[in-house]
This record gives sequence, structure tokens and C-alpha cells, in this order.
Amino acid sequence: MHIDTAIALVRTRLLPRWPHATAAIIGGSIARGEATPTSDIDLLLLFEKVDRAWRDTLKVDGQTVELFGHDPATFDYFCRRIDAPNGTIPLAMMVIDGVAVLPPNLTFDALGKYARQLYAAGPPAWDAATLAARRYAITTLVEDLQDSERSDETLAIAVKLYDTLATFALRAGGHWTGTGKHLARRLKTATPDLAAALEEGMGRLAADPGMAKAVLIEAARRALAPHGGWLLEGFHAPAPAAWRSDKAPFA
Repeated sequence: MHIDTAIALVRTRLLPRWPHATAAIIGGSIARGEATPTSDIDLLLLFEKVDRAWRDTLKVDGQTVELFGHDPATFDYFCRRIDAPNGTIPLAMMVIDGVAVLPPNLTFDALGKYARQLYAAGPPAWDAATLAARRYAITTLVEDLQDSERSDETLAIAVKLYDTLATFALRAGGHWTGTGKHLARRLKTATPDLAAALEEGMGRLAADPGMAKAVLIEAARRALAPHGGWLLEGFHAPAPAAWRSDKAPFA
């Protein structure tokens, strides 16, 4: 769907249902000019005040619309308290990449400035314990991959390694991350060599699993090297002292 068509649909079929919206922004692939025939309309509606933020999935004239309703306080909470600790920034990116449906105003300008500041600040840095835990997780996945002799197990391990390693490379490098296609896109932008190696390794899994393993393991080695390399012996992860039941169910 072209952005002009999406704007027309939102103006005529959706905004009349929410006449008090102070800003309406179409984000995602349609706003970036990268839409496919099945792309959804990602729509952010901002209000002066809502009782609670919400998300709706709608069908409008056969078109899927993913609608996010917020006010400034809920938008801030979701960005800083829900998304940022996970290293993701989807709502802010809707604004940064987005196209205004309503005429720009002071609220729209302030929202855009806030979203760009969030993005520029980057995600919260991992502490030493988190970095070590992620190195350990990748090291054990690599060992499992080396030992795997069944194709289904090899595939499952490789898929997990891709996600874990890509997220590690981005977060350890101070970059925002994502899930699914957004993870692949961010990895390709931030570390194109690693993105290419992971794509090659995953692509070889069916035809040449031995070579696929070698490519994936070397990609992991290179990604971990600047942060201390492999980690197995000596890894220690104490649980919080409060993690215990009030009463033991057995003695």
C-alpha cells in the first residue's frame, strides 16, 4: 500500500472514531516506502490523556491496521520502562520513521523531538554480570552445535544461536536491537560482516551442515572476542536471596 492511500484510509475510516487525537502517525514499512502487498498499517494515535494505553488489531476495508493508543505519559512509560530495558525502541521508531496524518502541531513536534532523543541516547548498557551471562549462553550454544548430529536439533540450536548472537553483538556494541525482521535489519546496519556470516551459515544448514557449523562458530568467536571471548569455566550466577518459597514443600 502506498503512503497516500494509507493516509486517506486513516483520515476517512479511522480518525472519525477518535476525533480527540492530537497526533496521528503512520509508521513502519508503509511510511518508509518499503511496503509489500500484505504490509499492515502501523498507526500511532496520541491523546492529551487516556485512562490506559492500548493496542488494537483492526480490519478496515480489508486492510489490517495495528493501532497504538497513547498519551505523553504512557508513551514515555512504554519507551523507557517496557521497551528500553530489552534494548528495543519500536514506538519511538514509529515516530522517527513516521508520516503525520494530522497537520503537524506543537504536540507532534514535541513527540518527534522526544523520540529522536531517546534513539540517540541508545539502550541501557549491560552490566558485567549480564555480559558474562550472554557470553556463557553463546559458548554453551556453540558447544551444543558442535556436538549435534541430528538435523532437527542442529536447526533448533542454530536458530537460537542466531537470535542470541545477533542480540549480543548489538547490545554489547551499544546499539538498539529488535525481534524477527527488525533484528536482522539492525544487525545488517550495525555489523554487516556478522550479518552476512550468520546469513551464510543459516543458508548452508540443509545442504552442508558441517560448513554451516564452521561458519556460525567462527562468527560467534569473532563477535565474542572484543568482549572476553568464550566463557565456561569460572562462570558464576548467584540467584537473588529473595528467590525462595516461604515454606519448603519437602524436607
